[in-house]
Amino acid sequence: MPDFKILPLSLMKRWVLAVTAVLTFGFFFFFPPFAGEEILVRVEKGESAKAVGRKLKDQGVIPSSTLFLVLASITGASRNIHYGPYQFEKNRTWKTVRKLALGQTYSIKVSIPEGWAAYTIAQRLASEGIIQDAESFAALVDERQLEGRLFPSTYFLEPGSDNETILNIFVNQFNKACPPEMRVSSAVLILASIIEREAAADDERPLISSVYHNRLKKRMPLEADPTVQYAIGKGRTWKERVFYKDLKFKSPYNTYRNLGLPPGPICSPGLKSIQAALNPAPTPYLYFVADGAGRHQFFKDHKSHLLWQKQNRKK
Repeated sequence: MPDFKILPLSLMKRWVLAVTAVLTFGFFFFFPPFAGEEILVRVEKGESAKAVGRKLKDQGVIPSSTLFLVLASITGASRNIHYGPYQFEKNRTWKTVRKLALGQTYSIKVSIPEGWAAYTIAQRLASEGIIQDAESFAALVDERQLEGRLFPSTYFLEPGSDNETILNIFVNQFNKACPPEMRVSSAVLILASIIEREAAADDERPLISSVYHNRLKKRMPLEADPTVQYAIGKGRTWKERVFYKDLKFKSPYNTYRNLGLPPGPICSPGLKSIQAALNPAPTPYLYFVADGAGRHQFFKDHKSHLLWQKQNRKK
């Protein structure tokens, strides 16, 4: 009579798991029902593989939580599930396990242009689902005095993130783009933000910077329209056109009424505006005016400034 050896219980369990995985995985791999549809699921920090499997099954990502747990156990993914948002393809269990194991979380590409104030950035982030509420994000920026430091760039951000996480990403990018050796002081950042809102052409940024530097040296008010726009809209809205009556608006940000720089930046400037604020062109200019064609005319005295305006109004 043959001598059959009884396999240890732990080994038998492994064999059962392996056979179950092969059979079940093989069926769903070759015959995936309704594959192709994508579903967004957020895995929370500390969730077990069992809890994740149940969530994925309930939300229609996987057809079998048992198969998911078997594959997660065999591959070791159950011990290394990365939390965050994921975009899963429906009924692709192996791909789901692999994404979780590799931490291939879902992110959204968001481009922040130069010259946007914090509230506008907050609205963009909220509309993309990155943050939940624009008001609370903007309030945190105000509290931390981070206006101007939300560096304009292209980001890949996870939807449903908390305000603190997103703020850190922006500020870290600012610190990377503007290292300490650049010496970007608060005053430089404030001036750069005004230059950003004024300039349309890159080659004019150092010229605009020179006007403001020259005015500060002579203790003349900056008389920068963007500061009036920021004051009136409180950084929430930007008045398209500034009228003479607006120049009397009472605010520490109104540089027609107050000498020196405003109390803080009025937007997030780009690197070119920051460099212009640090390195103004050597000019005698004290005035400039938009020429209506996307550029500016520059003058060293008020008389020339007024004469150009008078001549061009007639055209």
